[in-house]
Amino acid sequence: MWTDDPAGGTAQGQERPEFRVLGPFEVLVHGRPLDLGGPRIRTLLALLIANAGRVISVDTMASALWDVDATPGTPRTVRTYMSRLRRSLAPGAALGGGDLIETRAAGYALRLEPALLDAREFERLVTAGRTALAADPVTAADRLSRALALWRGDAYEDFSGTAALLAETRRLQALRLGALQDRIDADLATGAGEALIGELTALSDRHPGHERLWGQLMTALYRAGRQADALDTFARARVVLVERFGLDPTPRLTGLHHRILDNDPRLFPPSPSRPVTGRPAGTIRNDLPGDIADFTGREPELSRLLSARDGVVHTAPTAVVIEAIDGMAGIGKTTLAIHAAHRLAGHYRDAQLFIDLHGHTSGQAPITPAAALDTLLRALGVAADRIPLEPDARAALWRAELAGRSVVVVLDNAADAAQVRPLLPGSPGTLLLITSRRRLVGLEAAHILSLDVLPEATAVALFSGIVADDRPAAEAAAVRDVVALCGHLPLAIRIAAARLRTRPAWTVAHLADRLRQAGRPLAELSAGDRSVAAAFALSYEHLDEAGQRMFRLLGLNPGPDIDVPAAAALAAVAPAEAERLLESLVDDHLLQQPATGRFRFHDLVRQHAQATALADEPAPARTAALRRLVGFHLHTGHRGSRLLDQQHPPIDVGEPPPGCVPAPLPDDTAAMTWFDGNHQCVLAARQAAEDAGWDTWVWQLAWTLDNFHYRRGHLQANITSWLAGLAAAERLGDVAVQARAHRRLGLVYGPFGMPAEALPHLNRSLALAGEIGDTLGQAGVHFVLALHWTNEKDDERALEHATSAQELYGVLDDGKWEARAFALIGACLSRLGRHEEARSHAESGLALCRESNDVYGQADALDSLAAIARETGHHGEALEQSRRALSLWRHLDNTYRQAGTLAAMGDAHQAQGHPDQALEAWHQALDLYRAGNLHPAADEIEKRAANAEG
Repeated sequence: MWTDDPAGGTAQGQERPEFRVLGPFEVLVHGRPLDLGGPRIRTLLALLIANAGRVISVDTMASALWDVDATPGTPRTVRTYMSRLRRSLAPGAALGGGDLIETRAAGYALRLEPALLDAREFERLVTAGRTALAADPVTAADRLSRALALWRGDAYEDFSGTAALLAETRRLQALRLGALQDRIDADLATGAGEALIGELTALSDRHPGHERLWGQLMTALYRAGRQADALDTFARARVVLVERFGLDPTPRLTGLHHRILDNDPRLFPPSPSRPVTGRPAGTIRNDLPGDIADFTGREPELSRLLSARDGVVHTAPTAVVIEAIDGMAGIGKTTLAIHAAHRLAGHYRDAQLFIDLHGHTSGQAPITPAAALDTLLRALGVAADRIPLEPDARAALWRAELAGRSVVVVLDNAADAAQVRPLLPGSPGTLLLITSRRRLVGLEAAHILSLDVLPEATAVALFSGIVADDRPAAEAAAVRDVVALCGHLPLAIRIAAARLRTRPAWTVAHLADRLRQAGRPLAELSAGDRSVAAAFALSYEHLDEAGQRMFRLLGLNPGPDIDVPAAAALAAVAPAEAERLLESLVDDHLLQQPATGRFRFHDLVRQHAQATALADEPAPARTAALRRLVGFHLHTGHRGSRLLDQQHPPIDVGEPPPGCVPAPLPDDTAAMTWFDGNHQCVLAARQAAEDAGWDTWVWQLAWTLDNFHYRRGHLQANITSWLAGLAAAERLGDVAVQARAHRRLGLVYGPFGMPAEALPHLNRSLALAGEIGDTLGQAGVHFVLALHWTNEKDDERALEHATSAQELYGVLDDGKWEARAFALIGACLSRLGRHEEARSHAESGLALCRESNDVYGQADALDSLAAIARETGHHGEALEQSRRALSLWRHLDNTYRQAGTLAAMGDAHQAQGHPDQALEAWHQALDLYRAGNLHPAADEIEKRAANAEG
């Protein structure tokens, strides 16, 4: 929800679905985006949102989706899309109360509360701001700023080519520009001037036909003491209006011109404490550094800071409003604080103070609180002989001097809460803005505002505005590459843009190539005395010894993130100590915490950590740390894989490296949770082992991942892992592992739609297992060969291999795998028309699996019995068996096999003449196959659904 105003309607916060069209299109439920499906479904929903409450005909939808008139098949296709859209919106509909999409005789309509759509909330706030503009400009500025903060880009920007949305897009863009001008009027009415010049210069350049902007810019320039510039602006405006638009300036603009010529005191708003006698007296202290003309983005954060003035005005008499802005080096904390202070200057007419506390300044110790108080008191005009020597007395005098005054104070670059605490005001009327690289959680009275990197659209706008020529517009894709390589970090973007601006011969693509070169990004991101690496180095230098070591070692982590147990293994410390160090790095903004218990670097900070590790961590220590981390993933993953399927032939992974303690996994649910959270980390550990030449660990990690990959349908990842494992086994000369790797590759290639690649691996595995007398391995290969020939529709060969597998498992007295083989034989016999034999084998397999509590085998046998029932025309029985199998697959959290069972259920529903239920089952299967990137299986299901719909 976007409003905390009781007048804004519903106020249930994140318990309701949110629809966002003022920028990248998204629907949020519980603050998380819904997966809406493909581009046409997204376009359909956008069309419904733009016409919320109104009926849209099928013909209109068809025209928007395909740019053609309706055809005989169009209504059916639109209904199909609408069905999928309803499924996608199901969580939101449940929270929002009923079905959001209503079917009408003439088409469809979206039932949507205005407060759930950012565009409608924007319009409500704009109306409230305009209503308050004349009587209460402070409130007006607040409402309008909140409205504008809802924009994250252009309206419906994902659908720029959709003609049906063009009128609504233009309407909203026009409202945005009008609201922006209203907000500037509100700021001008409260005394702002100089702080608006950069913004108004850019706006008048972008919208030269809007005379109101020219007038606002002239007013701001005059208030800043730049009368000549204000008059020159009028001359430029007159030329632009006449030559480009054929219009003479209106009497309002020419009247403003004359008032500026006459130094009209009414161009300054009245101050509550001073009469209007011309320009404000020169006694007002303003220590703020100059505002940045190209300030870009940060609308939500800026809106929050600007609304902080309400706290000063409306809070209890003893309240103090403190905004503590924190974030990593180069994130733009100081820039935001100064920009906000300039925007707020008109509300704090007694003084605008600024002091750099040097919490992170190269070659300079942080300023002591006593020294800072001395500087601040002198800035308020306190004579030197009145300033006490004792720090507590200075703090008391500071609070006394602020009492009754209207002052905004920026305390920049604070080291910690202890440095700032003596500088806090004691009475209302003062707004304190603090910036720090460390999260100042010790300031109980402060409102914490943590800055993140810029969204892509804002990062692109910042880069383009600094370059200030035609190259960014001509190379839009390269610009996106550059800001991504800069990690969307404002400092990095500014430096990169400044380098391009001073090198007219460079293209944006050339700059991107330079940034891409290995080891070069941080070296490239320096200009003059500004350097991203130097900014990070200062943060690193302020860590204690243990924190510096953890930071360096984290630079060795090959994975995208890390959890506490893995970090403990990496650093060979207890988990509690690892968590303390990780949380401290988060507080220092050298590490991010995207989810509870998981930690990751910003890309550029990762590069700095890697460079620091190479420079400061001895090579033996680096190797030992990486072995502990890889060993952690191997041993934890091995335990997890054994829990997922205890029938999987085990391997011996030895003992963990010294200092490495694997994570405890009590059951298969915990194992799946661990694999889901650490999948990419284990893959990265396998790659790191391969790069380091640790071949035994390479194939063992492939084995470790195998069960999880199969359950989740991560077949491409499994192929990659086992190819690496096979190569490692060949380097080791380990024939048994080679046979295992060939067998697993043969198993995975089939469902991935590559049977030609599968068969050579299976034949080689069978040969190698025979060479070393591995009966269990031979049985396994026959089992997989049966699956292969089943996929190839050669049921005779499939039966032959299934029977061989069953016989070999019987020789080995391996009852569980023999039971699974019985079920496989049953499926083969059924397809050959030998239904009674098939049922007997499948039921025998099910009984044996139940005796041994083999849940996986039971589900497999139930799938076989369902297939037999379908083959014999008993579709009700087939559905019942499939439902039982599906329940077990879900219990095992095996999404790959769930998809297969759902596909079979769709077939049974279709045979029973229930197309809606068939489509529902197929679509569920389709979603699971797509989630696992199993495109051949997904394509097959999509064909079935399309045929049923057609």
